[in-house]
Amino acid sequence: MDLLLREKQTGPGQAEGFTDRELSGDPLTLGSAQHAMLQLIGEGIFGQHATLGRSGSDVSVTCIGRARIKVHGKDGEAGKEQKSATLAVGDAIELGGHRLTRIAAPAGFDIALELLRNPAVDSASFERAYRTRLEDTWLGKRLPSWALLLLVVLFGLGFPLWLVLDNDESTPVDDAKLFTDAIWTSGPLHAIHNHAIGNDCQACHKELFKRVPDEACEACHKNVTDHVVAGHASLESAPTDRCATCHKEHNQPTLLVISADTLCTDCHAEPERLADRVPHMQAVTGFDEDSHPPFEIALERSRRTDGGEFEWDRIEAKIKGATEASNLKFPHELHLAGEKVKWTDGEAMVCGNCHTLASDREHFEPVTMEKHCRECHELTFDAASPERQLPHGQPHEAVAMMEAHFIRYYANPSSAVVPKPHERRRRPNQAHQPAPVGTCSQGASACAMARTQQEAESQFLNSGCVTCHVVEDHGSQDVYARFEVLPVKLSHDFMPTAKFDHHSHLTQKDVTGDMACATCHAAQSAKSSQDVLIPDIGSCTTCHNDAHADQSVPLDCIACHAYHPGASLNAGKPLEFLERSP
Repeated sequence: MDLLLREKQTGPGQAEGFTDRELSGDPLTLGSAQHAMLQLIGEGIFGQHATLGRSGSDVSVTCIGRARIKVHGKDGEAGKEQKSATLAVGDAIELGGHRLTRIAAPAGFDIALELLRNPAVDSASFERAYRTRLEDTWLGKRLPSWALLLLVVLFGLGFPLWLVLDNDESTPVDDAKLFTDAIWTSGPLHAIHNHAIGNDCQACHKELFKRVPDEACEACHKNVTDHVVAGHASLESAPTDRCATCHKEHNQPTLLVISADTLCTDCHAEPERLADRVPHMQAVTGFDEDSHPPFEIALERSRRTDGGEFEWDRIEAKIKGATEASNLKFPHELHLAGEKVKWTDGEAMVCGNCHTLASDREHFEPVTMEKHCRECHELTFDAASPERQLPHGQPHEAVAMMEAHFIRYYANPSSAVVPKPHERRRRPNQAHQPAPVGTCSQGASACAMARTQQEAESQFLNSGCVTCHVVEDHGSQDVYARFEVLPVKLSHDFMPTAKFDHHSHLTQKDVTGDMACATCHAAQSAKSSQDVLIPDIGSCTTCHNDAHADQSVPLDCIACHAYHPGASLNAGKPLEFLERSP
């Protein structure tokens, strides 16, 4: 329940004024105690005096114990002492000379009250509300102190310790209802840990009077990897800390997750100290072009094994001068040429036609031939049968389909399908138009194989598959063994050790949509699929910095980097570091 408290303030020679503040709670507590949500000091006000609650549109006030309030109606009739009441707009309650009147609540608040404090409340009233001297009570000093000390030692240490040491399986410690390990804690657990283990201290504290071992943390956090990436021989001797060195429990406010930049810069600011064990680490002291090194990206590189198969390796390189080698030909510049290339809805192509943000808000769904390309790029091979298209991604199956099609035609020319006239979507200025099957004076098999060879050369060398793919011609007389379409692999994550929220960047200060994408990715000028469209640090520092400043959004280290690397990064092969500039 959200309450707007409007306090009316007046004074000698001063104009009337109001001070607003917001209170939240269900129910809201009123009283003289320091922990009361609305603290009111005065004669006859109890520490816990009353509670304020809401049911539908009704607001009720209920007194606690012997406390009472005076209720005034809208007509200004004299207040009557009551234990509870329901307040309508305009009704007022009075306690200790303070008057609370219900007023209409503005948008965003459940209820609103106007407070007029009792001007007769003086410093003596505050002294009576806060008794801090022992002389104000009936207790002495020395005897109660020793007695309380003995009670603390007995019930806080002695008896719980005896329960633990004398414990056996037949009488588990959890059965001791009056005493649990919880009385030893210096503060509450973090909410997520409290939900997972509750008061089971032994889940983390395996031995008495010994600090929590890492094994206790790893028992639950099985998928959390070490800060040092597994697989790097040069990093195996790098320094590591205990989990509890950084993740501290029983503290208020919680320190379970550290967000300070010093978590990173304590080591990365002086890489020369670890140069013998971490030779590739570069100096980082903040986030700008002077204190942070240029970005590096992970690229896919294919290689042919001794058995003739292709394997892919990941290499890391600086963005400047880097090129992609995905074996796919795709000019972004051509596809984003405004009205020249249109999507299925008749509108000019935009980035979002092919690039769909994944649910993690960081990566994008894969681009596929069936979903994004086939609508414009048909795989026809016979003008007489335009509905028959070659299977994508299966070169041998494509050759077999062409061979079967032409054998059937030359054996039975009447089997050709004459297309009905209708509008078809095609690539603009398409160079290759499959020629109709002609006559042949040789046998059906010879004619079909000759036509298959002709169409295969057109598809793999001129204007078919070779339009988008890298094709090798092995020169074999066997059409099935002659052509090889090199495998395609697109980089799914160019920065696997960093994170970036694309969703929050889709709307920027002055632009949205494609214009927002173009502020970082120069796709409209990319003539080749070898162009790397990942921006370097200069693109980020136009909006971000490591400090608060005008027209700048501050970034902490952990905004882009996770201290614990992702499991997917460790599961893959270690990055092979290319030559780096100093």
